[in-house]
Amino acid sequence: MLYDLCIKLYIKMIPNYLQNQIKKDDLKFKNGDLKFFVLPIYDPKTHHLELTQNGYFRALITLRHYIKIISDYYFGYKQNAKNIDLFMFTPSISSPMGSGSDSEAIPIKFGKHNLNLVDSSQFGLEPLLLNGIDKVYCYLPSMRGEKPNKRHLNQFFHCEDEIKGGMERLIPIIEGYIKILAETLLLLPNILEKISLNFKETTSTLNKILRLKKFPEITFDEAIDSLIKNGNKKLVNFTKYGRDISSKGEIKLAEIFNFEIPFWVKNYDRDRVAFYQKIDSKNPNKVINADLIFPPIIKGAFGGEIVGCGQRQDKVQEITDSLSRQNINSKSYKWYINLRKLPNYKMTSGFGLGIERFITWCLCRDDIKNVILYPRLKDIKTYP
Repeated sequence: MLYDLCIKLYIKMIPNYLQNQIKKDDLKFKNGDLKFFVLPIYDPKTHHLELTQNGYFRALITLRHYIKIISDYYFGYKQNAKNIDLFMFTPSISSPMGSGSDSEAIPIKFGKHNLNLVDSSQFGLEPLLLNGIDKVYCYLPSMRGEKPNKRHLNQFFHCEDEIKGGMERLIPIIEGYIKILAETLLLLPNILEKISLNFKETTSTLNKILRLKKFPEITFDEAIDSLIKNGNKKLVNFTKYGRDISSKGEIKLAEIFNFEIPFWVKNYDRDRVAFYQKIDSKNPNKVINADLIFPPIIKGAFGGEIVGCGQRQDKVQEITDSLSRQNINSKSYKWYINLRKLPNYKMTSGFGLGIERFITWCLCRDDIKNVILYPRLKDIKTYP
């Protein structure tokens, strides 16, 4: 039986009533012809018609539904975090153009003001923790303006969480989230069989994640040194502000360290990450942050960073210095800086997981536009 082959759970995080609901929906896909679930070639003119009839999208709707349901269960019930409904445009984007940004804003004119579409919900979450709340989260769209490719959409879904405290408290929450998502997918074996490009390897990898006590980790410096030592210097981007690793470099790290499951890379160069990341007390040119890198499940499939997290700067001078070092005008961030002056301010940490990246990875696919129902791609008009 497919469930017996697929589910070898070491942790049962999902309650029975949700397990039964997921299994019931998954069984609807048991007898479908595999030909009905072949992903059609994307055509913006006819994509809306494919959504009305193609089995791949019917399966994807169900899979995405339960990722959302379980995300709400995990954060709202297991973590006792409060779900927050947030704005979609703002004067203060979290990734302003600067040496620490790898994205572009999408500017809009709203009345007399020049604003931007939200690129992350972080700035909406942080202030709420000052009001006697311990944890907040959201599952909302984020919009970014760079040219889309197989790794980047102009609108994608982001599950973001912000908590009081430091990284030592945040990391276990993230790892628990990845595990409960893995368990969810293993409860959908008929769907995975239909739309994963390698059902066997997908389920094997998800089971490996469930067996983990702790995700492996390396430092950013160790990552850079290993790439250079192994003849992959070209996969490191050297700038006057610091270094960063390309997506191909992230995948190469998995090969070098023989990682088959997600692994952490910690403590990046200060001026190549967002200005709000907390400075490492041991090294003023490093920050307290981490990216969770997912090795491709099969050769050529999606891999690389899917989760980014960090501890927030809690000192006014540190934020001001980081803004200055990255040549970012502090005017739009005065409100953010001034939060640190409030008597009830406490240090916070947070993360974001790209939903489409995670789904693309687990389905052994290579293009994230194929796991969202309505791709929004720069200069491509898609209806509706």
